[in-house]
Amino acid sequence: MNNPPLITIGFSSHRPEVLPVVQEEMSRHEALVLEDAPEEDFESFLTGKISASEYLLDKDVEFPEFALRQLELVQSWHKQGKEILQVEPYQQKLIRIHELLADGHPREEVENRPEFKAVYAAESAASATLLRFYAAAHTAPFLKVVNTVKKFARADAARFRLRDTLRAEALAPLSRRFSRLYVEAGYIHLFLLKALRRLVHDTVRLTPKFVLAARSGAAIGRPRPLGPGDLLTLHYIFGAPISHEIEDLLAARSLIHIQLLNKSEMAPGSDPTPHLTDEIQAYRLSRRLSFEDCAVLYPQVRKMPPEEAVAVVSRFGGE
Repeated sequence: MNNPPLITIGFSSHRPEVLPVVQEEMSRHEALVLEDAPEEDFESFLTGKISASEYLLDKDVEFPEFALRQLELVQSWHKQGKEILQVEPYQQKLIRIHELLADGHPREEVENRPEFKAVYAAESAASATLLRFYAAAHTAPFLKVVNTVKKFARADAARFRLRDTLRAEALAPLSRRFSRLYVEAGYIHLFLLKALRRLVHDTVRLTPKFVLAARSGAAIGRPRPLGPGDLLTLHYIFGAPISHEIEDLLAARSLIHIQLLNKSEMAPGSDPTPHLTDEIQAYRLSRRLSFEDCAVLYPQVRKMPPEEAVAVVSRFGGE
């Protein structure tokens, strides 16, 4: 009896340090699904008509070094005969919404189109709560700032559920085309696994993989150093029970945790996973803080660069 098709979901960040592991994974898979909305010139890039740099010229990429290195690998896999797909329906719909608005279509018309309504509502809710957080972040009492964090996390969770559901619906039919499929997914998109499993049941072998799990596990005993904000959002995504005290604590810790992270891209060198190392440091520092600790620290670190914030939090409490 033939084995059912395999879909491996590789949960990772968009950092250059994950690419060697993905390279190894791709030696065992016949197709790759990128976490990108389809681009008209992608085929021209794959076939070598334009370079990776030329392809990226009109793209708004958050991590340019990662994007360039990944594209170079993607092109080499394509030359080996592997199929490369771009599947991200939520982002695809969102781009189309922005295009229609930019072309002068009335907002009411666009937001009420059946094909866009859910995405428009989810994106609007998340954006509105994020703006409320920014408005409160530097002037409001700490508890009010914490409450805006929770409200944003709830709206963000709803957005993630919709995004992962739409992507699962697009991915499920691919199991009939490929016997071994690797799916790129951001590490927060764990609902994708649940949504996809509902659609394929036992007709597909679904394998989740945290790309840097081996190195993370050796350091902290966990496959990924999830920050407090991610943990709070995941509670909301899955509807997991959580007390008000833990909600407040995770939201408060997230305000400190985000200040500890290096925002710029770091290239692997003597440390092959510099971003993971940075995330583990922030994870260790923030998880020992009480709500009261965060209330004291937040006014001190909220405007500091990461290296200064790390020094302040490291010294806090006499440690």
